[in-house]
Amino acid sequence: MRRIAIGALAAMCLVPAALRAEVIRFDVTERVPAFAGRSFGEVGAYERITARATIALDPKDDRNAVITDLALAPCNADGKVEAIADVVILRPADLARGNGTLLVEVPNRGRKLAPQLFDDSPQPGANRAQEADDAGIGFLQRQGFTEVWVGWQGDMSSSPGLLALSGPVLKAVTGPAREEVVFDNTTSPARAPLTWPAADPANLAVTVRAAWADARERPAGLSAQLVDPTTVEITRPDGFDAGALYEITYTARNPAVLGIGYAAMRDVASFLRRDVSPANPLLNGLRPSVDRAIGFGVSQSGRFLRDFLYLGFNEDEHGRMVFDGLMPHVGGTRRMATNVRFGQPGRNPRHPQDPAW
Repeated sequence: MRRIAIGALAAMCLVPAALRAEVIRFDVTERVPAFAGRSFGEVGAYERITARATIALDPKDDRNAVITDLALAPCNADGKVEAIADVVILRPADLARGNGTLLVEVPNRGRKLAPQLFDDSPQPGANRAQEADDAGIGFLQRQGFTEVWVGWQGDMSSSPGLLALSGPVLKAVTGPAREEVVFDNTTSPARAPLTWPAADPANLAVTVRAAWADARERPAGLSAQLVDPTTVEITRPDGFDAGALYEITYTARNPAVLGIGYAAMRDVASFLRRDVSPANPLLNGLRPSVDRAIGFGVSQSGRFLRDFLYLGFNEDEHGRMVFDGLMPHVGGTRRMATNVRFGQPGRNPRHPQDPAW
């Protein structure tokens, strides 16, 4: 009996565990040779995997409760909020030849920049990884890194070459929103996009300043009207040059739960690093081919990493560390306005505007 029990326990240990880190589905949509089959020294060839990861978040979990408006989002039958992240992976075709390190780049406005910076890869090929020259000098590949990109930005749509996050939108919610615009020309009237759809044209207002430190003004000749729910047309007054700062305030509607992007980065990275089910494309035998992870982000994405750490997302839902190290590159001292209602994660203000934001 004891021998049977031990044998049964051993067999159970060999059965892959269910999807963990709250990635409930990992659907591979394409798996092809990368860089036209180019080989990189002892590491050999690479392959490119395109996928969509579905995550499910428990709003009652303290690690998720920090996400603004998560508790207002619709839930599935298990009481969890779902979102779908675009994922792209570059991995050694022979996982045993990799260096065991997962390098996860936070996409900048949906784009991949790490190949350009680490490998001197030319754009737009650096974003595609199709042709041999798209690998540039192949530094990361020759070192055996596994590279990953996870879509996190919920205020944009997926499209070829752009990774995004599809998450819940709160249809019944309205609230105040604000935009700042510098047109860099003297056209009048001039049009500007709104990040969120306007709920009430009557609540649209605009002011102008010659410089950031000046008082807001509403001079004669200044007016604003909606062209459509996400476009405003401003008639500009005399006496203000091309660098004048226009501030638009309005009542917005239908905010996306943008903070889910942090959880998507956390859960997908943890899944690839630790999940031992057949759904993990990095599974090599009985365990993943990577055992450590580095997070990298440029500019906007560097600011994302600062918030990621500050908000506690470097601990996954099972209490495990996600990234062993973070590299926020040229993010300055800034963080970002993402984990807020009607946030603006894509905002990249000029220096004179930055203090106002």
